[in-house]
Amino acid sequence: MAERQHRKLLKHKQNTIGYLFAFPWIVNLLVFVLFPIAFSAYLSFTRYDGVNPPKWLGLTNYKIMFTLDPSFWKAFGNTLYYMFGSVFLKVFISLILAVILNNARKGMGVFRTIFFLPVVLPVVPVMFLWMMLFNPNGLINRFLAFFGIPGPLWLNSPAWSKPALIMMSLWGVGGIIVIFLAALQDIPRNLYEAAQLDGANSVHIFFRITLPMLSPVILFCVVTGFISASQVFAEAYIMTGGGPLESTTFVNLKIYLLAFKQGDMGYASAMAWFMFLIMVPLTIVVFRVFRKWLTID
Repeated sequence: MAERQHRKLLKHKQNTIGYLFAFPWIVNLLVFVLFPIAFSAYLSFTRYDGVNPPKWLGLTNYKIMFTLDPSFWKAFGNTLYYMFGSVFLKVFISLILAVILNNARKGMGVFRTIFFLPVVLPVVPVMFLWMMLFNPNGLINRFLAFFGIPGPLWLNSPAWSKPALIMMSLWGVGGIIVIFLAALQDIPRNLYEAAQLDGANSVHIFFRITLPMLSPVILFCVVTGFISASQVFAEAYIMTGGGPLESTTFVNLKIYLLAFKQGDMGYASAMAWFMFLIMVPLTIVVFRVFRKWLTID
């Protein structure tokens, strides 16, 4: 009897210690994650300027967003353009570079570090560096002029501003390259050896073995890339301010301008929730597109 009571006390003590260690995390989750999410959902149905009490509007913010605010749809279109352009380009280039590095016999660790280093650099200095490169008299236009190609205005042109930001996003391909390299290392060598014995060349091996075996990793990179690209903010805010002619005003930037420049936090919250909800069907579509091609070992 005494032994059973001792075990209960010991178990209770262990549970109490566990709860005490988990308490800061639970408070952080409730105060800084769940409460802001719930409060922003409530604000999306109100008019709120951050000072006066919220005024209930029902679905008015959503009606304005869908029917009366063409600037929102322009920002949404800009965001989709950037998402699809940057994600597929980054995944494609990262895959090619990872395959090349994986076949390198020497120096793979050095090259891996070189490609990954830009990922850990501070964002703001990197943005200013790219602003210098995209300057009308910058290094990129001088390189084009060397071949007799007139350089565009890049960040000052509505037609070239989004492609410029997509080009700049390639600065961060190092993280995806490292993921692909790790996945390439996990592909069984005997698959390549069997294919070579059957007379398959490098192209056939890539499309018949490497690409299918990497399909789960490619899906992961595409989905996480879409989620990350849908939140693009710093690049446009620092490099273009959303211009020229709102050509780089993405949804996240518009949310920031509405909430903190115009004081319309209710409408900004409605936009944020729309973007969250639109990512759910988009992710489902990506999974369904990849389903027939996906190879799971």
